[in-house]
Amino acid sequence: MRLAAVCLAFVAASTALGGDAEVTQVLWRDPGSIEARDLFWGTGNAEQAPKPPFTFVSEDDSGTKPKVEVTDASGMSWTAKFASESKTGSEVHAEIAASRLVWALGYFVEEHYYVARGTIAGVPGALRKRTTLVIAPDGSFKESRFEREPAEIERGPRWDLENNPFTGSRELSGLEMLAMLLNNWDARPGNTRILRVPVANGIEDRFVLSDLGTAFGKISGRPTRWNLTDYKNSDFIRGISGDALVFCHGLDMQPPLSVPLEHARWFSDLASRLTSKQVRKAFEASGAKRHEIEGFSKVVMARIAQLSGILGGRPAEACIESPPEQS
Repeated sequence: MRLAAVCLAFVAASTALGGDAEVTQVLWRDPGSIEARDLFWGTGNAEQAPKPPFTFVSEDDSGTKPKVEVTDASGMSWTAKFASESKTGSEVHAEIAASRLVWALGYFVEEHYYVARGTIAGVPGALRKRTTLVIAPDGSFKESRFEREPAEIERGPRWDLENNPFTGSRELSGLEMLAMLLNNWDARPGNTRILRVPVANGIEDRFVLSDLGTAFGKISGRPTRWNLTDYKNSDFIRGISGDALVFCHGLDMQPPLSVPLEHARWFSDLASRLTSKQVRKAFEASGAKRHEIEGFSKVVMARIAQLSGILGGRPAEACIESPPEQS
């Protein structure tokens, strides 16, 4: 299937931004030659990566993971999220690798980098306990995901995955299938964001799945993240039912995802253009260990091949029925 070099977009008149600025709502943009994309840097590059020394600005108390706002040597603002002990696993590696893969297929993501270690100057003594566990008294830290916060990009409201301008489109189905491919079990309205980006002819409202840290584990039972054994052993696709492809699981613990076969074939064509070398680069960028890079990459490629095979007539493996555990 040949993809036209266009983006899925809707245009609306802007009143909130003043003047006659035109707002274009965008979910997906044709990535062009997917096999040529650099999944190590993703939407960023070496020049834009965080540059020490880092200076403390404030503590971010949103969510459940320790985060702080900092500036770097160039004056750029960053949100640093740290690896922390959790029953479900660490978000840092998962979020970076997942963002690279989502970006590779034409979806918008926030700009993430892995910082193995560093020191933050000016850290105050009065911080939440979860933050003091990951930042030492001298400001030193290990394993962090740095998210770039350019001043010109406005973080707009959340958006509903079931009710939005793209409802019924193959591109929205593709984003949902990506969540299943990566086992991103926390894909819900609370983890979405509209990024308002100035462009030459106005403003782009980019619809983003903003928190990808719950990927690469299992969805059923007690969900996990960044767990190679769970990811490898988890089920993926139930099979074809009529004119729809049915997955073993759904978004945010909902009933199994079902998408039109036409949408599934479009997404499969996109995903099948990724190479194993590219996928490994996505995991290298996350700071993963060598065995994790190889292991997670193989599972991702195997899932892409499984999707293609089922659409080509190969029988699907049975789903492992396991209802979510009660907390």
